[in-house]
Amino acid sequence: MDFKNKYREFSEGKLSQSEAKEFLEFLESKEAEVLLSAEIIQLWSDTIKAGDLSIDTNELWKKINQKRNVYTLPSQQKEPKLKKASNLTWLRAAVVFVVLGLATLFYIQDRQVKNHSLELAIEDTMITNTNKKGEKTKVTLEDGSVVYLNSQSSITYSKNFKANRSIQLEGEAFFEVVKDPDHPFVVDAKGIVTTALGTSFNISTFKKDQKVAVTLLTGKVKLNQSGKEAYIELNPGEESLLSPDLPEMEKYKVKSADKILWTQGILSFDEATLDEMVEILQRWYGVTIKINGQPQALNASGVFDNQESLRNVLNVMGKTLEFEFVMDGQKITLNFN
Repeated sequence: MDFKNKYREFSEGKLSQSEAKEFLEFLESKEAEVLLSAEIIQLWSDTIKAGDLSIDTNELWKKINQKRNVYTLPSQQKEPKLKKASNLTWLRAAVVFVVLGLATLFYIQDRQVKNHSLELAIEDTMITNTNKKGEKTKVTLEDGSVVYLNSQSSITYSKNFKANRSIQLEGEAFFEVVKDPDHPFVVDAKGIVTTALGTSFNISTFKKDQKVAVTLLTGKVKLNQSGKEAYIELNPGEESLLSPDLPEMEKYKVKSADKILWTQGILSFDEATLDEMVEILQRWYGVTIKINGQPQALNASGVFDNQESLRNVLNVMGKTLEFEFVMDGQKITLNFN
């Protein structure tokens, strides 16, 4: 038997039940006494010196001496040389006792650690919902809360969501949160953390300069920058545009209902620039838009229902922003004079 490898596999919990039983039976055999020689004794000694294990060796020797009262602790041993062979036999027996006990302890602890790690892995299993361009979905979470996820957006959250109501957001989503005072509902969007108990709010990371817009419709939410204690609270009809490195957090009044028209399939532009319009249309319809010429610095507004075609939207917006367009499948070209 390759004792070292077998012992290592046993201590690491890699042996099957039958193999472990066979190894424990071997440790009680005469052959084991031969193998458990000075090398094993030295290994055990080094382990204790290194402080890797906390074992009451005095107590261990007392247990051994209960079966052999004439044998004393190693530090107190004053036996005649004639009993050296007998002492060696008992020393080997003691080592077998120690190794057997430690191996069994390691085996049990290793199994417990692995089982605990498996339980944690199951608890920490994450779920990600992702929408491509042109897609919008409604996600009902385990606690009954509802998330309306916009195009080109994603949310990531724990499978055990009732116990861990935390979400990572990329893009834009509208949240209708079920009240649970014991488990706050937390959304982290690019370092801006929104905390709520029971409320409805919209978060968008589709803003300029990597800023995050949080708009509150009902209830109350707390906003803070990740890693910072300072926070502000939003009341219904208020919005805040934040980034993790802003020195001050501010809020302002908005028409909050207009901010979630997208959840009803309504496409809305409010004094949008050309760049903003292009970004929204690409995300909404899943197309690619190219710009030719030199556009003027104009803004445009408009509201279009879910049945409105991209061609009609471009016709309306083109009159304000002064462009003509060419459609080639999913590729659109805007031409400016």
